[in-house]
Amino acid sequence: MSAEILPSESGSRPAGTIHDLGYKRYVGTRRAPSTRWRVIARHQIAISWKTWWRFKSALGLAVIVTFVAGGFMYFAKETLSRLARGQDPLRLLDAALPQSIAFYCRAGFLTSLLIAAGVVAGDMQTGAFTFYFARSTRPRDYVVGKLVGLGALVALIVAAGPLLLAGLRLGLSDSTDELVSSLHIVPKALAVGALATLAYAVVPLGFSALVANRRYALALWAAYYLVVGTMATFLGFVSTGAIAALDLPTAVQTVAFDLFNVDVRFGRRLDVPTSAAVASIVAQAAAAIAIVAYSVRRAQRTGVGGAS
Repeated sequence: MSAEILPSESGSRPAGTIHDLGYKRYVGTRRAPSTRWRVIARHQIAISWKTWWRFKSALGLAVIVTFVAGGFMYFAKETLSRLARGQDPLRLLDAALPQSIAFYCRAGFLTSLLIAAGVVAGDMQTGAFTFYFARSTRPRDYVVGKLVGLGALVALIVAAGPLLLAGLRLGLSDSTDELVSSLHIVPKALAVGALATLAYAVVPLGFSALVANRRYALALWAAYYLVVGTMATFLGFVSTGAIAALDLPTAVQTVAFDLFNVDVRFGRRLDVPTSAAVASIVAQAAAAIAIVAYSVRRAQRTGVGGAS
């Protein structure tokens, strides 16, 4: 549509003339509001994949860990059978996967520091919530979309690698009986990967919703993970081991060692109950989701309106 001012016939006063330039209403696909979280999830994945130093660097570290652990497993059956000194080479082979979880946790922390810990704070700082809620995006769509997007990214770091190692372990079986008896490795690897995904995708997202400044959110998450986690581990040595379950990497590794029945004898051994480790990860993840939901709902109420 276009409006043009033309002089009238008398020439004394201008007259307005409206020309129709061929306006056509939108006839494309209209998606249901319940699918908007998928758009947010895809956007989170796409924006995280753009630069090599954000997600790709952590993914490269996870790939290196997978190749090193896989190489150890591949050569273990022949080489370690001569160097085991009375130990069962199969036990050493099975221990490679849970031992590698510590390195996947480091890659997961790198991902959380570069991406997850600044998501909500970054949207608050840049005013992205104004766009979201002006487009009638519901707070739960935002929360679910961010959780799914970050969960998919972190799962590629901390869950895909252990699952590949579990498949390699099955492929190294010498017989059908050994293959069948080792099938339990797959669900155990999936369980450890799921807990690690909760620890490094959901918990840092909660810290990103505590403050409206991305740098402060990153500092809070790093301080909690490094300082508070180290203090919890130290208290676990001098008192009860259950306190050490507050340290996320300790909790994830405890579950991995217990599921794969691996007893670590290097240095001082923390006696962390597996139930306490699982409860710690689930509780911290639940608290993080509650914080994100509350912060997003508050941002909707104090900013541009939107759907409820």
